[in-house]
Amino acid sequence: MLRLIEGSIQSIETQANEHAERNKGDLKSELYNDLRSELVTKEFVWAEINEVRTEIADVRSEIAELRAEMKQNALLLKILIGIAVFGLTLFNPAFVKLVELLMK
Repeated sequence: MLRLIEGSIQSIETQANEHAERNKGDLKSELYNDLRSELVTKEFVWAEINEVRTEIADVRSEIAELRAEMKQNALLLKILIGIAVFGLTLFNPAFVKLVELLMK
């Protein structure tokens, strides 16, 4: 009878150990999959962040180009305004008479 009880206890212990080992393996597998999934998510996020940084750099360079074009256009506009004022002044009949009076 004592051997029967000891055999039952050993059988229960063996089954408990096997069950614990299976659970341990399942938990390891689940943890590994979770960590791998999280790592993939982090890599995706970092890839997106790097892509956004690249786009920001592109936009900044385009802004710099536009500012340079605006400065050039402002300078050309000032030159055109100067030429227009000079032309209006030069060919103004009152100005022509003033110059003729000064030349006499």
